Amino acid sequence: MGYRSHVVLAISKHLTPFLMLGLSQNKEAEALVFSSADDFDRDYGGDKSWLIRWDSIKWYEMYEDIQTLEKFIQEATSDEYEFKVDGEEQSSSEHIRFVRVGEEHGDIEMMGDGFWDIYPSTQINY
Repeated sequence: MGYRSHVVLAISKHLTPFLMLGLSQNKEAEALVFSSADDFDRDYGGDKSWLIRWDSIKWYEMYEDIQTLEKFIQEATSDEYEFKVDGEEQSSSEHIRFVRVGEEHGDIEMMGDGFWDIYPSTQINY
């Protein structure tokens, strides 16, 4: 059992090398992304962006694979990664969106300024 979350991570093609570098240092994190994701779209939006979705995952910060992904997300949303697009410096936080919705009411986490079409929503179930 355990506490489960619904998680979506979207990154532009400009951040994929940084994610791959982090994953190469942790095989469990690599498996989490490439083998255990419920959906992995390598051409999200038609521009080679990646969208990775886990429907019911134990997103526990004590797990090393989750720590690897959290480190990447934190660095990307803090503009730690530098790159140019069409000759212009880009803010890496504009190239990532991370959304996690937990089982409990109000347990929502959202990071990154990119991919405005990805957001949590609240609904009534009956």
